[in-house]
Amino acid sequence: MSFEMRQGTVYLEKKSGRRFILVNHNPMALLSMRFWSESAESAFNLAAPEMISIDDLIELRKSGEYEELGDLPPEIFKSMLSSLIAAAALPEEDIKLLKSLL
Repeated sequence: MSFEMRQGTVYLEKKSGRRFILVNHNPMALLSMRFWSESAESAFNLAAPEMISIDDLIELRKSGEYEELGDLPPEIFKSMLSSLIAAAALPEEDIKLLKSLL
C-alpha cells in the first residue's frame, strides 16, 4: 500500500457555489492552506490564504456541505505555487514548504 499526498484538491460549497482549493503544504503540522473563490467561475484569491487543520478538513468532508471536484492538473497546480512563491506574501517558513512541493 502506498501513501500519496494529494495536492490542489478543489471543493465546491454547495449552498453558496463558492469554491476553494486546498494546498497540503505542511503535513507534519497537519495544516493546509485554503484559498477561496467568490463564485464557481471566479479565480482563487491567492492573496488571502487561510490555514485549515486536518480536524477541520475532516469535519468539512463529513458535513456533506461540500462537493469534491478533484485535483488541479499538476502543471496548473505548479503554476499556482510559483505565483504564490513569487508574491512572497507568506511567512518564510510557508514559502520554504511551498518550494518543496515544486
